[in-house]
Amino acid sequence: MLSQIVSEGQNDFIRDRQIIDNILIGHELMHYLKIKTQGNKGYMDLKVDMEKAYDRIEWPFLLAVLDKMGFSSVWQGWIHECLRSSSFSVLMNGTPSGYFTASRDLRQGDPLSPLLFVLCTEGFAALLRQAITEKKLEGVKVAPRAPRISHLFFADDSYLFLRGSLQECENLIEVLNEYEELSGQRVNLEKSAVCFSKNISTPDQEFLATILGVGVVGVHDKYLGLPTLVALSKTATFRYLEEKLLERLQGWKQMTLSWAARETLIKSIALALPLHVMSCFRLPLALCRLLDKHVARFWWGAEDGNPKIRWVSWRNMCRSKHDGGMRFRQFDHFNQALLAKIGWLILNEPQSLIAQVYKGKYFPQGSFLTTTARSRPSWGWQSILHGRHLLERGLRWQVGNGQSVSLLHSNWI
Repeated sequence: MLSQIVSEGQNDFIRDRQIIDNILIGHELMHYLKIKTQGNKGYMDLKVDMEKAYDRIEWPFLLAVLDKMGFSSVWQGWIHECLRSSSFSVLMNGTPSGYFTASRDLRQGDPLSPLLFVLCTEGFAALLRQAITEKKLEGVKVAPRAPRISHLFFADDSYLFLRGSLQECENLIEVLNEYEELSGQRVNLEKSAVCFSKNISTPDQEFLATILGVGVVGVHDKYLGLPTLVALSKTATFRYLEEKLLERLQGWKQMTLSWAARETLIKSIALALPLHVMSCFRLPLALCRLLDKHVARFWWGAEDGNPKIRWVSWRNMCRSKHDGGMRFRQFDHFNQALLAKIGWLILNEPQSLIAQVYKGKYFPQGSFLTTTARSRPSWGWQSILHGRHLLERGLRWQVGNGQSVSLLHSNWI
C-alpha cells in the first residue's frame, strides 16, 4: 500500500519506485540552481541531516500517523506490539545485568522498521505540503510547466527546496520545529548545509545561512552516492571509478585464481562496481575503454609485471558463450542499456514525478521520442538521450486511435 499513501517525493523501500528517480530529480534541480543567474527570485537547496533518525522516533507520533492514514485500531495495536516487544540488556564484565524495554525508536535490522520510518517522514512531507498550500513555502520549478518540488526524501537523506528569502527561512524553521516536537527527530545542524542559486548575492547567502544555522556550500558533493553535478570534464568527475576498480583488481592479483574464479569475480564484482553510476549518468567513452582494458588485463593475467598475450579481442570475449565468447560486458554498451531503461520508464509511466519533471522542462509540447537536446541541458538529460538511441532500435508500436500517427515520419516498416 505504500505506493498509494506515500507522496512522490519519497522513493525508498516502496514498490515500483527507484533510487534513480531521486538522484536524477535532485541532479536536475541542482543544475537549475547552477544556471539560474538572473531574476528577482532566488532559490535554495537545504540538505538536512537527522540526528540518530531511527533511534529518536516517538511511538505516539507513529501511531498517530497510522491513525490519520486510516489504518484500523487493530492494525495499530499489532504495530504497537511489534515496537514494544523488544528488550535490551547491558553487559557488565561480560555478563547481562537484567533486561529493560524501550519507550521509543525503531529497531535497526528489523525489515518492518524502514517501512515505518517512511510513514514517519510522510508526516514531515504533510507539514511541508500544508505550508505550500498556505503559501508559507514555495518550492522550486525547473520550468514553467514542470511540477513544483519542495522535498526529496530517501531514508534519512532529506533535501528541501525553497525560495531564498528571510520569510521562507523563518517559515521552514517553524515547520522543522513542529516536526521535531511531534516526532522526536532532531536536525543535526553541523552536518546540514545549504546551497543557493547564482542570482543570490554572497552577503544574502551568508545571512540566510546564519538564520538557518547551517553552513554554505557552492554545491553539495554527493547525493545518494553520486555527484549532484557533473563538471565540464566528465572523465575527471568519474575518475574515482577507475581507482576503485584497480583497487579491487590489485587485491585479486595477489591470489592464485582459476579461470572459473576469474570469470566469477569479473561478472559479479568488477562489472557491477560502477553499476550505480551507469544507471544514472553516461560515462565518457575513453573511461569505459580504460575500464575494459583493466578488466581484460586481469583476465589474461601478467608474468613478471608484463601482460600476457591476449589471444582473443575483448570485443569477442563479450559475445555470448553460444557465439564463442565469455558473455562479459563492455562498459559503454552496458551503460547505454541501463540508460535506455530510464527512457522506457519515461515512456511507460508518464505520470511519475521524474517523467513530469523532464517533460515540463525538455518536451512540454512534444514527445520523448521526438525531442532534441535544448540549450544548456543537464548531463542527466544528455545521458538519457544517449540511451534513447538504443531504445529506438527495439521499439515497436501499434496504431490505436490514430491521433499520434504521422504518415510522413512514423516508422511503418
